[in-house]
Amino acid sequence: MHEATPGGRTALRGAVRLALLPLLAVALIAALSACQPTRPIDRSKPIVLVHGYNFSPASVDCGGTFDTMISALKAQGFTGPFVKVGYYADDTNCDVNLHSYKSFDDRDSFKTIGQAFSAFVQQKYTSKGITIDAVGYSMGALVVRAGIDGAQHAASGFGAPIDVEDFVSLGGPHAGAAWYTRLCLWGQCEAMKPGSDDLNWLNQDTNPQGKNGTDSTVIGSDGDTTVPTLSATYMGVLPGSRVVYSDVPHSGANNYTHNAAVMARAGNSLAQPSY
Repeated sequence: MHEATPGGRTALRGAVRLALLPLLAVALIAALSACQPTRPIDRSKPIVLVHGYNFSPASVDCGGTFDTMISALKAQGFTGPFVKVGYYADDTNCDVNLHSYKSFDDRDSFKTIGQAFSAFVQQKYTSKGITIDAVGYSMGALVVRAGIDGAQHAASGFGAPIDVEDFVSLGGPHAGAAWYTRLCLWGQCEAMKPGSDDLNWLNQDTNPQGKNGTDSTVIGSDGDTTVPTLSATYMGVLPGSRVVYSDVPHSGANNYTHNAAVMARAGNSLAQPSY
């Protein structure tokens, strides 16, 4: 495992351009962070976990995705509650389904689902003065980030700012998924291809903030063939909050939500901001 930094040397002009915006954001964040007091370690907040995209069928087992990670976080001293969030109508073993908070089609973009996520967090937590942490895996990271971003900037379809204190992105395609998504023509797949309208909207702000500030950590892997490392870490966060592993796959038995090192690192980020 190594800590990645944006804007490294590359012969690919597109990759250089892609890295510039988060690099500038990091400089600004570092300057502002120097004036901010360190928040205490806290393992008692609700942790909301959002799963990723599934091509076929349109359903995900939230337990299969997150139960291992929840057990690991409990072993690290987190007390929860842990809330597994689904957004496909046929999702199983989820604690919440976002269809209860907004009408949308199962194949709608992460931006639309992000509106439902924002409404859920606002109604269930923020309106009651409860601060949460969030974990997003794959497209779930885009759902969480869109929910924070749209509410912060009062975008159409979003409500008031939501209070998400710590956000961990696991293999989130923040600048687009692998090259083959360029063949996608509609729906969620199209929204995740590099240069899509919804990703361009999302990346107008590479470090969105919740109601009382949000510390984000982005985790990617050189062994991930679905989301390139540069894309998985494409947010304007501090260098220590940009993490790259060498061999964690996007899916399978040892993916981000099942890998011991990743789960430990995620726990550190959720408990101790600006780790």
